[in-house]
Amino acid sequence: MAKREPDNEDHYLELAASGNGKGLEYLVDAYRGLAYTIAMKILGNREDAEEVVQDAFLKAFAALKNFNRAAKFSTWLYRIVYNTALTKRSSLRVSLTAINEQTENIPVTNDRDSLAVLYRADRKKYVDLALSRLQQEDRLVVTLHYIADKNIAETGQIMGLKSSAVKMRLLRARKKLENELEELLTDELHTIR
Repeated sequence: MAKREPDNEDHYLELAASGNGKGLEYLVDAYRGLAYTIAMKILGNREDAEEVVQDAFLKAFAALKNFNRAAKFSTWLYRIVYNTALTKRSSLRVSLTAINEQTENIPVTNDRDSLAVLYRADRKKYVDLALSRLQQEDRLVVTLHYIADKNIAETGQIMGLKSSAVKMRLLRARKKLENELEELLTDELHTIR
């Protein structure tokens, strides 16, 4: 693997490795959102997901001096989050429900905006519901690849899978997601009539 070009993130990584608060704060702000999403997809519980994210950041910061800069920090961190969440799930023996939070009070300015907001919220609700019906590994591969914009290789690194396995899982997950959406929307149309 070729060494990456240094960028602004490398500056913050250096600061964080030396214990500087600005570096640590930058990394937490930059990556906690998706780290939380990954943990939620595995655990399905807000409190446990928050605990996993905190533990993963602590583990990452403790090992930051040993981090191989040829890799992306985000990929390395998300792998730690993934493993920490799996360990947490095993210890808690939590059954996955993967119920995502509904869109909260969105301010509306006019009727056209209201309709657009409702449409987006409704679409998100059905996609989230369809995702929740997938197996945990399939949900996670879809989240990493399509929501977090991780490429096949990065998704594989995070999940500990070969690229071919990620591709097959994505293919299978997309088909299952399509089937689930068709079923949900068909049920919804029958309910409306």
